Amino acid sequence: MRAYEFLFEDIWSDVVANWVNTGIDLLTVEANVNKFKQLKNKNLLSGIEKDIQFWKNKPFAQFVAFIDANAAKLDATKGAIRAKIKQSSDEIVLDDTPDWLVVVPLSMAASQKLGSGTNWCTSTRSENNYFDQHTLDNLTTLIYIISKTTNEKYAIRFQNKTGKVVECRDKNNSGIGHEFQEITGIDAYQLITQCRANKKWQEFIRSIEQRKIEKILQTGDVAIVFDYAKNFIKGRWPEGEAVIASNPKWAYCYATDVIKGRWPEGEAVISSDPRWADLYATDVIKGRWPEGEKAIASDPMLAYQYAYGVINGRFPEGEAVIASNPQWAYKYARDIIKGRFPEGEAVIASNPQWAYCYASDCIHGRWPEGEKAIASDPEWAAEYKDFLKSIGEK
Repeated sequence: MRAYEFLFEDIWSDVVANWVNTGIDLLTVEANVNKFKQLKNKNLLSGIEKDIQFWKNKPFAQFVAFIDANAAKLDATKGAIRAKIKQSSDEIVLDDTPDWLVVVPLSMAASQKLGSGTNWCTSTRSENNYFDQHTLDNLTTLIYIISKTTNEKYAIRFQNKTGKVVECRDKNNSGIGHEFQEITGIDAYQLITQCRANKKWQEFIRSIEQRKIEKILQTGDVAIVFDYAKNFIKGRWPEGEAVIASNPKWAYCYATDVIKGRWPEGEAVISSDPRWADLYATDVIKGRWPEGEKAIASDPMLAYQYAYGVINGRFPEGEAVIASNPQWAYKYARDIIKGRFPEGEAVIASNPQWAYCYASDCIHGRWPEGEKAIASDPEWAAEYKDFLKSIGEK
């Protein structure tokens, strides 16, 4: 089988064979046939001459003359595309070769124009266009690679901050990886490096980040503001601190996860909430925190935890509220006082379980004041009876 039969489909092979058999070099024939295909694919040919079979018995020189006469149309088309892109202020041309235009769209309108003829979500003219979501919400950049010789288009999306490729797609929106460089001969990471060094791109990204900040702050959603500081800024974010300092939970999280230490600007709101004041004292102050003790002293469980885990001793300011809850009054007596807690005995005596536990673990003997409640519950009454028997009491 001759070489040209491998290179050309059936409709071309007999035409090529005629020319090659007359002594024309195969590579020369191939080059001109490819030019013919480009012109035909771009609808730049008309009449009977656009049918390759027309040329079957024509001299090769006549075919070449026809190609050369029409090549100006192809060059004019390339020039028009090039001029159109260069004149646009919302695009950045990264590269412009005879075969490729490499362009960064800076607006949805530019993305729609450059991505026309594709199935990309960033080129659609419907309300489901994702250009703003990708650039503003996700802080990524799109690069479009447009062939000047075929209908192919490719899109690369990368993270602004790291330059990492997020995705690469062909015009049908199918994901491609290493095939991109194999198909185009273009190194994606070289394009990204070139893009990130471009001053116009840097100015665009600064404006995008400012818009992102304004959008986040306008929401007033403290969780979103905190998440932006922690996961995007990865450090203190002064613009968002006033919002974060309005919420005890997120102010505590900002201190522990972002600042990793005390945050005076957030302490007022943290000190107003028992739970977060206790955690702030435990995890950040790592000791007593007078500013938060009033709030902590309003919750029996947290007042007990503060006494046990932070003070490691009695917490007089919290004893009134602790004494209002049978479980925490009992545990305060057992773990902190390590004996009787008269202020809590009335409430402890109202609960069968904690009355039994108080008698067993704190009084270490019979407790008449709690026996009425204990006797009301068969399970704890049996436990209490066994306990008294074990210490020699009836």
